[in-house]
Amino acid sequence: MEDNKQTNQDLKEQIINATIALIENSDGLIENITIRAIAQKANVAVGLINYHFESKKNLIEVCVQRIISHVMATFPKNAEVESAPTPDDEPESEMPSFTARVFDFLLNHPEIARISILADLSEPNIASNSSVSYRAILKGLPETEDKKSEKIKRIKAFMLLSTIHSAFLNRQISTELLHLNLNNKDDYSDFLRLVTEILNIP
Repeated sequence: MEDNKQTNQDLKEQIINATIALIENSDGLIENITIRAIAQKANVAVGLINYHFESKKNLIEVCVQRIISHVMATFPKNAEVESAPTPDDEPESEMPSFTARVFDFLLNHPEIARISILADLSEPNIASNSSVSYRAILKGLPETEDKKSEKIKRIKAFMLLSTIHSAFLNRQISTELLHLNLNNKDDYSDFLRLVTEILNIP
């Protein structure tokens, strides 16, 4: 029985890994990824995919969750060393570079990012990718000493995440809106630097 469970889990992982590979090579055209192509890539029968995931939509969502979670695991370790003082006795923050890396990922995986963001906005969940991202941003901000400062810190983290989401979703018209081309690395780096300055995030 245990072997059968292990085999089922191995098959699921095989399907997920094959689907992720196809997503990452899809040029954002997930609609062109068929169940048959996934089955061929994973070397399994089409029926096994339907059995384990019920639909392509469910499978894609699982894969998107996996990809985003992997990216969030690369969050800088500054939160673990915040107590280590800099020469000015101020905790060092990597928030601007972290937000730039997040936006870079979004631009390099537009379809994955769009699915994830829109799903999170339409069905908010405390365990969603957006909630995980929010907690990562919050953890990277300096410690606070009172309730009011903690509330402000939480709102800043929420505003930063919301700005990243909105900037990504509106990037095609960002030149007209902001006079910054958010498809250009220099422009979005400048944009994120200004956003963190406006929010007074070190």
